[in-house]
Amino acid sequence: MNERTVSRTYGADDPGHPTVPAAVRRWKLWLLTVCGIYPTIVVLGLATDPVLGDLYLPVRLAVLVPAAAAAMVWQINPRLQRYFGAWLTR
Repeated sequence: MNERTVSRTYGADDPGHPTVPAAVRRWKLWLLTVCGIYPTIVVLGLATDPVLGDLYLPVRLAVLVPAAAAAMVWQINPRLQRYFGAWLTR
């Protein structure tokens, strides 16, 4: 979501005007993503090593990267952003 995008939700005190979400600091989002992606890749790498261990690194990464990206997009990032939302916009 673009940080300049106007939210279409309306506040309870002013139902006629859309609210604008606070801008997220990019370095904080980067840090949060690094803190989420590193353990995800490590766990996926360890979990799939018995099956994919004999394959070449590019082939293993071709399996791990889409799985890690899916986990980050649909599971990990939303939870991290919900938990650290106030910190991200400070």
